Amino acid sequence: MGKTKHYFDHKQAYKKRNKIGLLLEPVALFCVVISFSYLSTSCFAAQIETKESEEIVVTGRKIEAHLSAELGDFGRPVEIITGKEMEEAGFVDLSMALRTLVPGLYSETRSGRGGYNTTSIHGSKDILWLLDGVRINNRLYGGGWSYTLSVHMIDRIEILKGGEGLFYGTGARAGVINIITKGITKNTSGEFGTSYGDKDYREVYGHVTDTKNGHGFMAFASFEGWDGYKVLDDQVLRDADNPDKNTNIGYDRSTIGAKYRKEFKLAGKSVLSAQLRKQQGYFDYPYGHYKLGHTFNDWEEEIGILKWDHDLNDSFSYYVKSHFHFWSADCTFMNIDGSYRYNAAPWAYKDYGLNFLTSTRWGGGEILSGIDYQNYWGKDEVVRIYDTETTEIYGLFANYRPYLPFSPDSKLAIGARYNITNEGVDSTIWDVSLKTPLIESIYFRSTVGTSFSVPTALQLYGKDPSRGRYGNPDLDPETSLNTEIGIGGGWQYFTIDAGYFSHDIEDMIKRITLANGDSTYKNQGGTTKIKGVEISTGIGPFQGVTFNLSATWVDAKNGGEQLERIPEYYGSANVSYRNTSGWFGANLGARYTGDVYERGLGTFKDVNYGDVFVVDASTFVRLGTNNHHKISLRIENIFDEKYASRYNKAKNSDGDYFLYHQNGLPLTVVLGYTFTF
Repeated sequence: MGKTKHYFDHKQAYKKRNKIGLLLEPVALFCVVISFSYLSTSCFAAQIETKESEEIVVTGRKIEAHLSAELGDFGRPVEIITGKEMEEAGFVDLSMALRTLVPGLYSETRSGRGGYNTTSIHGSKDILWLLDGVRINNRLYGGGWSYTLSVHMIDRIEILKGGEGLFYGTGARAGVINIITKGITKNTSGEFGTSYGDKDYREVYGHVTDTKNGHGFMAFASFEGWDGYKVLDDQVLRDADNPDKNTNIGYDRSTIGAKYRKEFKLAGKSVLSAQLRKQQGYFDYPYGHYKLGHTFNDWEEEIGILKWDHDLNDSFSYYVKSHFHFWSADCTFMNIDGSYRYNAAPWAYKDYGLNFLTSTRWGGGEILSGIDYQNYWGKDEVVRIYDTETTEIYGLFANYRPYLPFSPDSKLAIGARYNITNEGVDSTIWDVSLKTPLIESIYFRSTVGTSFSVPTALQLYGKDPSRGRYGNPDLDPETSLNTEIGIGGGWQYFTIDAGYFSHDIEDMIKRITLANGDSTYKNQGGTTKIKGVEISTGIGPFQGVTFNLSATWVDAKNGGEQLERIPEYYGSANVSYRNTSGWFGANLGARYTGDVYERGLGTFKDVNYGDVFVVDASTFVRLGTNNHHKISLRIENIFDEKYASRYNKAKNSDGDYFLYHQNGLPLTVVLGYTFTF
């Protein structure tokens, strides 16, 4: 069993929960799902063969469901990719799907797939990640957790570029990525699938949904594991005096969950919906100066959502939504000599909130208004965040969308939001957006507004004397002025959009090195300017062929230098073919990353690890009645391009510093099968 057996033994010794339970829990539910699926398909075979199951659609305003698409109608740059697109392309990693399919978005994962990554939109990493409209960002560090989510329960992903703090709150200077999961259907439907790839990649997943007597239910589960590849070169391991020459960096993750919905006829139309999911996982750390296979993060999280939608009449709608999000993990770092730097050190956070949004319509115009409450607490014994107090953030916001009788096809929106924390930090942000037709199918769009980001717990309270890293509790929030201007158009077989973006950031927080060699965080003086241009175009579908091309140039400066891990240029090209009957398809994609720098390496010079060109390919075929069976093949990095995903500075046993990098994803192949009913 090799590495897999090694994982099992080590976890049994050091984890606080049973690994076998971790694996069997989702697999057990999956077996139930498959059994129910079999019975359902047997009982309703005639139905399934004659028509597709329909997702429940409730007429009325459905504010949140339409919000992102409407923001695009009002001049904001919005991209939407569907779960069908990702599944037909054979993606098994969410971050890889985003960087391939979304113009203006850059993402790189340290260990290639399923691990810790850096994601930015238009040169900024300040992205707010949502799951079904609920914040899933980790406020300990401010990063997103896309690598905890399977791609197989996703209906669509809405990517809103630029400052989006009006409806969604703090931490959205770069934009919002809202991951929408699949919905409950009227009839019995679902899917199950499995995949296997080289380097012992394996996954199994499934869901089933039905509505009986007005009550809609869904159950879903997945498990995914990967032994990984050699992320670190032998030279790096020699420099670190590391004996683990052949240890790969891998992961596993699993999800189990359920959904419920019920419609009511109560003074109009209303819907009660709920969701509960539990996710667990294990990720190797790709750090050469620690003992590989004994340096990992072992985590679990729970997310719950309860929502009430109500359309009272044609003029007024509202919804109330509450959620909780719990995360806990044990972090283990074993030194080269077998001692522990951290032995199952806990870190955790709790986040819960309440959101109330209304829609009032008259005379062709509309006002969206609401209140938002977020409560957050976290700690981390790895970076010594012990004294974090509970943070509460209150938001009051409104957005006015007038009808313009002199230009009825133009869409204008004006909004403002007031935020205040329980620590007395407050901020007012605003934005104005417009989209208007120019000539025939050509349009003009523009957005200008401000954003607000509070410091993370790490930046405020982190304290790691062994590495000389300290937080700064006197940090001020970051504020920014965001501008997006674009022009584009769409015709029968051709679309194009070209835009300019600019973020002027005040009080940007940056880690600095002190005279004694320690480091801390400080608000930068002056203005950090991020600006650039994005161009995207699409041709087709013509005879089943579609071609998409995008390019983004970013000038992100602070002190005259490009910000680290923000490429100066990146672009992608994707060509796809779909047979008219839908039984066959193929995709070919290429992406290029220009100059991108790692900075803050002490006595080592800054490193440019850009100039990377990677090509991926995939194909699928559907078989059987109504194409219920799908077989897919995905090949990533088909030319086995060698490149670095990240650079690090570390110290060996002699106390000498050395520089090393993690290797990007090599050539990998994944074969998958899915049955849909």
